[in-house]
Amino acid sequence: MAVDYRRIGIISRCVSIFLQEEKMNIKEKCCVALLSGLAVGLTAGQLRAQTAVFEMGEYVVEGGAVKKEDPLDRMKISQKTLKAHKVVDLAEILSDELIEAVMVRKSGYGNEVGLRGFTKSNLRFTQDGTLIEGACGSRKDPPLSHINMLTVKKIDVEEGPFDVSIPGSLGGTINVETKDPQKGFHGEFLSKFGSYDYLSQGGYITGGNKKFKGLFGYNYSRSAQYKDGAGDKLSSYNPAYNSEGTSHSAFEKHDFWGKAEIKTADNQKLELSSSFGEAYDILTPRVGMDTKLEKTSLNKAVYSLEELGKFSKKLVLSAYYNYIGHDPYGKFRSGGVNNKTIKAVSAIAGAKVENKADIGASLVTLGGDFYTRNWRGNIYNRITGELLNEGLFPDVNEDDAGLYLKAERDIGKLSVDAGARLDVFRSKADGELKYSRAATSDNARTDVLPSANVFLKYFINGETDIFGGVGLTNRIPNAVERYVQESSAYYGNPELDPARNAETDLGVEMNPAENLKLRTKVFYSYVKDFIYQQISGGVRSYGNIDAYLYGGDITASLDLGKGFGLNGGLAYQRGRKLDQPAGNTDKDLAEIAPLKTKLAAAYDRDGLTAVFEWVRSEKDRDIDSSAGETSLKGWNVFNFRAGYQFAAAGHGCEFLKGFSVNAGVDNIFDREYAVANSYEYDPTDPSGANALIVNEPGRFFYGSLSYKF
Repeated sequence: MAVDYRRIGIISRCVSIFLQEEKMNIKEKCCVALLSGLAVGLTAGQLRAQTAVFEMGEYVVEGGAVKKEDPLDRMKISQKTLKAHKVVDLAEILSDELIEAVMVRKSGYGNEVGLRGFTKSNLRFTQDGTLIEGACGSRKDPPLSHINMLTVKKIDVEEGPFDVSIPGSLGGTINVETKDPQKGFHGEFLSKFGSYDYLSQGGYITGGNKKFKGLFGYNYSRSAQYKDGAGDKLSSYNPAYNSEGTSHSAFEKHDFWGKAEIKTADNQKLELSSSFGEAYDILTPRVGMDTKLEKTSLNKAVYSLEELGKFSKKLVLSAYYNYIGHDPYGKFRSGGVNNKTIKAVSAIAGAKVENKADIGASLVTLGGDFYTRNWRGNIYNRITGELLNEGLFPDVNEDDAGLYLKAERDIGKLSVDAGARLDVFRSKADGELKYSRAATSDNARTDVLPSANVFLKYFINGETDIFGGVGLTNRIPNAVERYVQESSAYYGNPELDPARNAETDLGVEMNPAENLKLRTKVFYSYVKDFIYQQISGGVRSYGNIDAYLYGGDITASLDLGKGFGLNGGLAYQRGRKLDQPAGNTDKDLAEIAPLKTKLAAAYDRDGLTAVFEWVRSEKDRDIDSSAGETSLKGWNVFNFRAGYQFAAAGHGCEFLKGFSVNAGVDNIFDREYAVANSYEYDPTDPSGANALIVNEPGRFFYGSLSYKF
């Protein structure tokens, strides 16, 4: 087959731009040259594809040129990918696998994730469709930190306001789907280990028959403090650490989980699931306190009935109760915070009824849900137990009732997905508002919140489809933003309005050649009453502003034949204020990641996988300096990971069947860099000061061994 000089030229030009970058040292330029050489050489050979196109990290965009079950633009990350990474927490996986995702580094464990400029409460996080909310006011325990990796079947990511089944998903939803029990007798044991004394050991067993199936698992994990590329320890980012803190481990954690499925009739089943976790002494230098103890309890019951008649293809009734206990303390810090501890609790209970029916040529879903959340926290003297601040989080109750309707239909080559939702939300602080009563006489609020969207996907032919949608959704102010009572210098604003996002998304997927896939997407979001930090008269609080965000991403995968592939992508987003918060003169929105690019060479054949990737971030120039953000330097990082599944080899060594090994190294050249900026107030600090910047780990070696039967 003829050499494609046009494709070679494009690759060469892209690489030459990066080779001119002054910040890159000779080792990094050599690696870029190696990647480009592989791309050009194999492209010139134009080996005919003999395997499926290798999707980077196993995340695939749903609704390709063949199936129209789900026209929405969703991404998925599978178990296979989760095993290949070091996986200290799931935020790192999302940041690495999705070009448009970015991580907010807080510690060695318990990090945040953002999508296209939306992060924290502007995203919704769920496990098997149930809401998860942490208990920490400074979000030292973001929702994903409460989910153990071994429980995960896959991660579904949906960007934008296109899921009416989940309330409050302003900028998107991230749902972690957990493993289901299986018939027979099966299990898996996994041991992970890595630099800085990182260790994770665990596994699960599952079994049963047609009537009953069960699953039970356990995992233990721990890590010492990592060092960044300059050799500085985790504790060095905060000068308040005492000698005990500078020498202490980073975290220790135990997780248990179980799941049962009972077939009550041929068309009916009951599913019960529960997980429990305890974490100890989690160092979090980004904010003013570390975490002494964190308890997680996630529980769900689901009863489903299928083929009940003309108007019910599937009826699902579910209920859940999720509890988070979070106890920060200042034991490892010097100064006045040393003798303090906080006891905070977030408990959320909810229920949902959902019915799917084929009506005409459409699949129609009608649902209703309700949840109630209680959130409270007090500050104590950790030595004497004396109550120092009753009502730091003043016994807040949040209640939401919602109804939603969505319809999916295929009309020839067109797939249509449309939905509408209406919520009535009420929040109230039953405790005393010692400080913010000076600003308002009311500590309760009821909001009526409409949402709607339509998403279209048109399959032009087997090689190209275009998609796009418009949506309106909202999110209510969280309990910190409305009610936190840290001090007379930092408190919440009970009169905050909900934020509303009106967004338009457009994209195209194409296969211009048998072995080449391209995908691009752009978006524009106008956010009315965006919730933003403000400072006035020396008082830190929160206010509403109007703002807009826009951006897009491009990804490509090239199958080079015989298991080889080349993958790449870039993502860019920008956020601007239309109104200015009190005490803020900068027009840029905070927490907007700069241009991010990635190029990877991959191999996947006969049980052997390998990925060598180059990830680059531009300098963080468009920052909100008035909100405390600082310009972060650009960076280039190289990672490598490889794995082998003996079961796939077919070489006849039966005693090895079921084993798999993985190994890798992140940040090969031990670069010093940071990905998270300093925006966000800290409720564990009496002044509410902005959080600090924490660098990424330096060179990190890791490996794993697993056995599945």
